[in-house]
Amino acid sequence: MDRGTFIVLFILTFLMIYIIYVIKSTNKGNITSNFTEKLVLLSSIFIPIGIYLTYTIFSRQMDELRVAATFRSIDRGWLNVNKTFVEYSDKCPNLIDSLAYDWQINTLGKTQYKLSQEEDDWTASNYVSNCIFQSIEDFLTASVVDETTPDVWISNFLQWTNSNILYNNWVVLRSNYALTSQEFINYLFEFSSKNRNKIKNSGDVDNLALGIVDSDFFRKIIEKRAMEH
Repeated sequence: MDRGTFIVLFILTFLMIYIIYVIKSTNKGNITSNFTEKLVLLSSIFIPIGIYLTYTIFSRQMDELRVAATFRSIDRGWLNVNKTFVEYSDKCPNLIDSLAYDWQINTLGKTQYKLSQEEDDWTASNYVSNCIFQSIEDFLTASVVDETTPDVWISNFLQWTNSNILYNNWVVLRSNYALTSQEFINYLFEFSSKNRNKIKNSGDVDNLALGIVDSDFFRKIIEKRAMEH
């Protein structure tokens, strides 16, 4: 039992005993009424216990829902998106290459790639881009119940929105998304562009993501998103 639950249970029990004491001290009844009062006293003891059990069950169910929502978010917003990159790597390789930082690509052994999508299949590029944008929109929707800290997601988004190719696709596709999603994704593209030269490793990405999470802009976006629902 956590401290907050214990305090609530203690207060409820104290109030219940106090109320019963007041009733008993001001009531002078016969044997039948005295028996009834004792019965009420005995049954009243179980009221705070019932409240506590109900609270515990509800809290456990909420925890289970949060965990399930987190797994769904990871599966849909991260694993499936990366799986899509693999499946479409031969159809829009330039877009997919642009979704990683130069230092990431060089570390993984690839030293040559193009910064335009002239040779990419436009339908494949459109699909992959929409998967990314939908992932970001899903993050805003699920942020209330997702137990993954927001900076983890934003670190991924900064990597993707560092792509000029993806930005060109966003200009065409953004009308398909909610206004808060548009505002947030616009901000991510602008933020990535301004900080492009500051990102040399994963630590730099993490620090910038934490800065976004702590910003007034991010808090307002989350509040506006909640109001949309």
